[in-house]
Amino acid sequence: MKKFMELWTFEWNRAKRFYGFLLAFVTALQAYAVFHEYHIWKDGYENYRQQNYAALPEQYLQDYGYLTLEDVTNNSFFVFSIMTAIFALLFYAVFIWYQDWSGKNRFSFRLLSLPGNRFAVYAAKFATIWLLITGLQVWQIGLLYLEELVFSGLIPADIYREIPLQMASTSASPLALALPSLFSNYLLFYTIGYTALTLGYTFILMHLSGRWKGVFLAATLAIVLFAAMLLFLRTGITTRLYAEEKYWMTIAVSLMLLLSGTWANYRLLEKRISV
Repeated sequence: MKKFMELWTFEWNRAKRFYGFLLAFVTALQAYAVFHEYHIWKDGYENYRQQNYAALPEQYLQDYGYLTLEDVTNNSFFVFSIMTAIFALLFYAVFIWYQDWSGKNRFSFRLLSLPGNRFAVYAAKFATIWLLITGLQVWQIGLLYLEELVFSGLIPADIYREIPLQMASTSASPLALALPSLFSNYLLFYTIGYTALTLGYTFILMHLSGRWKGVFLAATLAIVLFAAMLLFLRTGITTRLYAEEKYWMTIAVSLMLLLSGTWANYRLLEKRISV
C-alpha cells in the first residue's frame, strides 16, 4: 500500500500541469460558449423586433420558445470542449505508460525495481486516470451551475426558463455520455469505459513486454474478443431478453472482462516484463 500511495502521488504530480491546462482550456471554451450563445440570441431578437413582428416577449416565445441552459450545452464550442477533454484523457491514459518506457535510460526500470509488488505501478497509473476523470466530472458540474447563473443573468427573465441540470443535455450530446443524468446510465457507461481502459492497458503491456510480438498478440486478442461478441450477438439471445436483463448482462460481462484484464495485467507485470 505504501508503494502504491507513493507512486500515485508521483503520477499525480506529473499530471498536474497537463490537468491544469486541460481544466483551463475547457473552462475558457465553455465560457465563450455562454457569451456566444447570448450574442446569437441577442442578434436574432433584435432582428425580430426590427422587422416589426412584435415587440412583446409573449409573441417571441410563441415563435421561438424559451431559452434554457440546454442551448449553451448544445453550442458547438461547448461540445468541442467536452470532446477535447475526452480525447485528451484518452491520450494521457496511453502517454503515461510510454513516457516511462521510451528513451535510452528508461525510467520504467527504476519503477519496476522498487521494493514491493510491481502491480502497484499499474494500480497507480489506473488510479491517476480515475482521479483525472472524476475530478473533471466534479469540475464540470460546478461549471454548469456557474454557466446557468451567468446565462440566466444575461437573458431577460421572461424569456429564460430554468431547468434541472440533469436536463441540460440531449441524449445525443457528448455531455450526456461524459456526465450521465441517471445513475443507471452512469454505472453502465463507466463500467464499460473502465473495462475498455483495462483492456487497453492489457494491449499496451503486451506491446511493452513483447514489442512486435506483443503487438501481434494484442491484435489477435482484440480480434478474438470482437469475433466472440459478433458470434454472441448472432445467436439472437439478446432479442429474447428484456431491456433490464440486457442492462445487467452488459454490466456482468464488462465486470468479467475488467477482472480478466486486471489479472492479465498483473501477470504481465510480474512475469513477462523484466528489468
